[in-house]
Amino acid sequence: MGQTATISNGALAEALFMLADAEPPGDRRLALLRAGYAAFDAPGKARRDLLREAPHWLKPLISQLIACRGEDALQAAVQRLQGGENSRRRPARQGYLSRAEMTEVLKSGPEDLHPQRLRGACHWHTRHSDGKASLETMARACGRRGYAWSMVTDHSRGLEVASGLDREGVRLQRRRVERWNDQHGEEHRLFQGLEVEVLADGTLDVPKGERLEIDCVVAAVHSQFDPDRDQTERLLRTIQTPEVHLLAHPRGRHFHHRPGLKARWETVFSACADAGVAIEINGFPRRQDLDADLARLAVEKGCEVILSSDAHAVPHLEFDAYASAIAMRAEVPRERILNVLHADEFEVWLKR
Repeated sequence: MGQTATISNGALAEALFMLADAEPPGDRRLALLRAGYAAFDAPGKARRDLLREAPHWLKPLISQLIACRGEDALQAAVQRLQGGENSRRRPARQGYLSRAEMTEVLKSGPEDLHPQRLRGACHWHTRHSDGKASLETMARACGRRGYAWSMVTDHSRGLEVASGLDREGVRLQRRRVERWNDQHGEEHRLFQGLEVEVLADGTLDVPKGERLEIDCVVAAVHSQFDPDRDQTERLLRTIQTPEVHLLAHPRGRHFHHRPGLKARWETVFSACADAGVAIEINGFPRRQDLDADLARLAVEKGCEVILSSDAHAVPHLEFDAYASAIAMRAEVPRERILNVLHADEFEVWLKR
């Protein structure tokens, strides 16, 4: 007998999200959303934990979905549960890897793109902005994960919700980075970046003089996500700013909530390649930005790539695995990934 097809965690999660979409605000909708996120984030088959933790009324529905053999049967079940209505996946949920899918990609993908084969950890935050740990705690954790170097990238003051750094805050952090390197740089080298806010017109919220004081300017969009506006010119102005090293989470997408910027990505990536601005594959599970399709396009246009966890706490450092899995799916060549450089090589790249 042939093996019966079972649904993936990602497919189960999407079915639960679709059912939540059809519910008005309230406890039922919230319970379906929680179950969807639990399936999406589960390391293995989510069945037992979902059934144990779901409200009593939701357990029969989850059991019905789990019993489906294949995704066509699952979609038919969702349609029946919605009274015959035909639901579609939200654009804000397209192109993401569930945790279980990410794990499978890492198992089957090229070993030289595995997080354990990278030398540097890029894009993490501390208590100086919206992170949960000190600079030293995060740096030590990066060292324990086997990284030879890493780069802190706290937010600039333009992102008010993140309590970003002003000029004096950047300088104080710089002294701590230098002190770390004096004491521990042989074991784990630390670089200072700053995640700078891209304003509506593509300019940056940090003046040029201040940008020159840090190792790496990481430009990122966190606002003005007008879905009907083409944002190509905004991004081109940012990319053409001489001090910018990296365009972080380029689409600005967020799982379930925001599909991200609309832009002519071929033009954006070509401009990045011409300007020597690297593109980030952000592994934070709710971002996964770029996705594999756009990461593949960026490489085709000649871009260099940085893989990041976007960690805001020590446990988040493991999110580099999502970035590696996306790079594997996009078939990014190892030589295009800046995380594979030795610390002195990365320093040369920063000073280009």
